[in-house]
Amino acid sequence: MKLPNHLLFKLLLAFWITSSLVLGLVIGLPHLQKQFDREPLDPKLEAVLDRAAGRLEQTPPQEWRHLAHNLRNYRDDRGREFRVKFYLVDKDGRPLFRGDHRLPREVRHFLLELDNYQQPMRFRFPNEVVFGPRVIELNGETHYLIGKIRAPHQRPWLFFLMAHPLAFLLVAIAFSGLVFGLLAWHLGKPLRHLKDTAGALAKGDLDARVDGDTLTRRDELGQLATSFNQMADSVTTMVKGQQRLLSGISHELRTPLTRLQLALALARKKGEDSAELQRIGREAEQLDAMIRELLALSRLNMQITEQKHPLDLIDVLADVIEDAGFEAEQMEKSLTVNMPDQLPFTGIENLLRRAVENLLRNALRYAESQVSLEIVRQPNEVLIRISDDGPGVPEAELETIFKPFYRVAEARDRDSGGWGLGLAITQGAVEAHQGRVRANNRTPHGLTMTLTLPLA
Repeated sequence: MKLPNHLLFKLLLAFWITSSLVLGLVIGLPHLQKQFDREPLDPKLEAVLDRAAGRLEQTPPQEWRHLAHNLRNYRDDRGREFRVKFYLVDKDGRPLFRGDHRLPREVRHFLLELDNYQQPMRFRFPNEVVFGPRVIELNGETHYLIGKIRAPHQRPWLFFLMAHPLAFLLVAIAFSGLVFGLLAWHLGKPLRHLKDTAGALAKGDLDARVDGDTLTRRDELGQLATSFNQMADSVTTMVKGQQRLLSGISHELRTPLTRLQLALALARKKGEDSAELQRIGREAEQLDAMIRELLALSRLNMQITEQKHPLDLIDVLADVIEDAGFEAEQMEKSLTVNMPDQLPFTGIENLLRRAVENLLRNALRYAESQVSLEIVRQPNEVLIRISDDGPGVPEAELETIFKPFYRVAEARDRDSGGWGLGLAITQGAVEAHQGRVRANNRTPHGLTMTLTLPLA
């Protein structure tokens, strides 16, 4: 029969193991310690009690105390000498001699452990051994003789916990931490992999999937991984279908557009030129430019998974910056560039060029007279700032201008506002490098676009 493999069962099992062990130690250690310390009385110690009892029975009562003092020394068969202390108690456990108003703690504990005064035993304490009792008749009354010798012995470390509650608490905390730490690792490893896979999928890696080790789990995490992969497959299918649809529509539109442009060229060649034909020509050019942007956006989505390679970012952007400078001169505007001579980077050349080119053209279009480009290398990232002195963007629309086909209210005229695809292409190119792009208004007017690209 297979055991259930659900997370709830695992959590309950870990709690049960921890609590059972702690309770088992609390309940079982005293019993184990008693069994370990309690032993039958060996013949040698029994002979010591018999010898002392015989001497006491032959000695007058007034000399018992003196005799007990002389019976202190005992020598075993190895020649080792022990000092034996004897205690004579009545049936109620009260001492009879040695001037003791109160018996030592070990002797009192020994009397409490006795099941029967007629069954002698020895009980080991950390540094002493108490043994007895030996029944003795003195003056017609029954008494019990008990001996105590100093004999240190090593107890198991578990018994040390009984005498030190703080140590026991620390051991319980360490064990529970180990059990639940292993459980946390067992549950956290697939969750971390799920998180990394979700992050890779969010960054555009449509082929990211949960690995087989997580999928083979028979608990809820394995089911979650299976559902996640199914979701990723559906998302990938939809995204790629959308990309194919966008690319297909763009290509299909090029054919009738080409025919329209050819017909316009033939009409103009025949000398047929009117305001209506000129309007049709402008609209055809606008449509052609928009289709090129759509194709660029479609190709961008396809290039996101391309392999990045080492390059010099300054060399990659050199042509783009030179072209922007030429356009600025034609528009009677100035372009200020501040960047290092070299900047090693790892990325995709075409995407980097397109991202910066779109921002530069956008800045030149809306700037009144000045545009600046600044490239700054920081310890872990590269900042590319493109600023202009144009009208800026309403604060409420700074986050939405990167959406495809979105144009701010002041730029809805096609002659100046485009189709809202340039910034969407820029954002896609930057995100393909695990970077980010943001827009901020300048004071008193103008706009700054900041690209942040990680170096690693």
